Amino acid sequence: MLRTNHHRGRAPQPTSPVPAVARPPARPPRRHALAAAALALAVAGLGLMVPAAGAAGVAPAAEPTPAAEAAPAAVSRLGTSGNKIVNAAGTPVQLRGVSVLAPRHNAECPECHPKPISDVIDMTVSDGWQSDVVRLPVTVWGSLSVEDNVAQYVDPYVQQAVELGIYIIVDLHYVSDYGSTGVPQSTVAEFWDYVAPLYADVPNVIYEVFNEPVAPASWATWKAYIQPVVDDIRAVAPETLLLMGGPQWSTYVNQAAADPIVGNDIAYVYHLYPNQGDATAANLDAKFGNAAQQIPVILTEFGWNPPGEFSDPVVTQGTTSGWGIPLRQYLDARPHISWTAWLFDNYWKPQMFDHDWNLLGGEHQGAMIKAWLADQPYASPCADHAAVGATAVASSSGSASSGAAKAVDGDCTNAGRWLSAAGDTTPTLTITLDAPTVVDQVDVYSGFIGGGSVNVLRDFTVEVHTSAGWQQAAVFDDNTLGLVSAPGPAAAVDQVRLVITDPSNYTPDVARVFEVAVRAA
Repeated sequence: MLRTNHHRGRAPQPTSPVPAVARPPARPPRRHALAAAALALAVAGLGLMVPAAGAAGVAPAAEPTPAAEAAPAAVSRLGTSGNKIVNAAGTPVQLRGVSVLAPRHNAECPECHPKPISDVIDMTVSDGWQSDVVRLPVTVWGSLSVEDNVAQYVDPYVQQAVELGIYIIVDLHYVSDYGSTGVPQSTVAEFWDYVAPLYADVPNVIYEVFNEPVAPASWATWKAYIQPVVDDIRAVAPETLLLMGGPQWSTYVNQAAADPIVGNDIAYVYHLYPNQGDATAANLDAKFGNAAQQIPVILTEFGWNPPGEFSDPVVTQGTTSGWGIPLRQYLDARPHISWTAWLFDNYWKPQMFDHDWNLLGGEHQGAMIKAWLADQPYASPCADHAAVGATAVASSSGSASSGAAKAVDGDCTNAGRWLSAAGDTTPTLTITLDAPTVVDQVDVYSGFIGGGSVNVLRDFTVEVHTSAGWQQAAVFDDNTLGLVSAPGPAAAVDQVRLVITDPSNYTPDVARVFEVAVRAA
């Protein structure tokens, strides 16, 4: 296996030229029963052994296994080389997949339709979903021992991943301070002392050592805390790929690049959400992209949903148009960065399904993540509507670069916003369509990506103009949503107008409008 051991003070090994980045091989369909001749799993002591096909001591099947019941192809052991995750042949690999809900928290939502986690994992590789890897959060609070926790909430899903022929990340899912003010080192060590040898011989399994340490916000302190744990893991699992988070909710990859954890086959974790700003190259390079030129980086969490019931009030508020698609473009151009999207669920936020397991599309993340995993295009919902390029006139504009035309330019990033001028307490925006159009609805995108709900339009009216004159389509008071919709009238519309009486709940108190998307019927 071609790997680089990352030691403190050692410069990263050259990575050019490198083989083309590969996706893991295609998987066969899900098998609902394990054929003993197809896949032998022997649990011995603290280890799982997965014999290779034709290995000595594995008895042949009594009769040929039908093609429909063939065993999944064995996955390659993963490691690292330079700044890349690589397979056993040394070929760079980009892992792409999703996180599922921590099994101990399944069925906690009273208004949700629950599914067994095994069914959810099956979904991640069926019906057009093409995950290479599933991230399994393991929560440890409660009265269960480590052994019982693993037996109930880890091992069944590890075996399922082996059967499916995918990778699984066992994620010790603490969101907590660490050390003297938080989770004791001994607690983390106890978990990995049991789990690390258990799956050391299973190439499907990846270990994420600590999900989100928060404080102290010091890489040196964190390294001193976690290095002994890594050393202990390496003593019993010398080849398992390790994913290493860091302080401040796993955002310290720049510090990791400057002073890596000592040990082989370690990739470094970054967690990204819209509250960290626009998904521009400049912002993402500074967050983790520059570091990913030096060390292997994997985003084990990122996600978004528009403000509303499927997003929290601050951290995850974003849209597919304004945040998800630019992020996809960034990561697709950097296949050395692997990722697992958060969250393949109908409960924890930002989820990909509604409470009844209907896939959330449009500006929600679910449909785009599914298309992304299948390498299918997914157009920005704000980039294709009847008012793109229409004539727009505003009562004021904050600058020449934020004029009224920005509200109909198909760009829902911060750079694509109309901003009213400070002091214009009742700004208006009027859009004249190229031709009268029967309108199904008018979507108003407002706010600031990364700014939360205080930046969105507060009080405003959406009006439409037909042959009968102006009429109200919808009135929004005390609005906190970055995307709202007004129904269209029965008649053809030639103009749309926003009449804003309270621009925002923020200083400066100006209107911030990404797009007024006119949806033709």
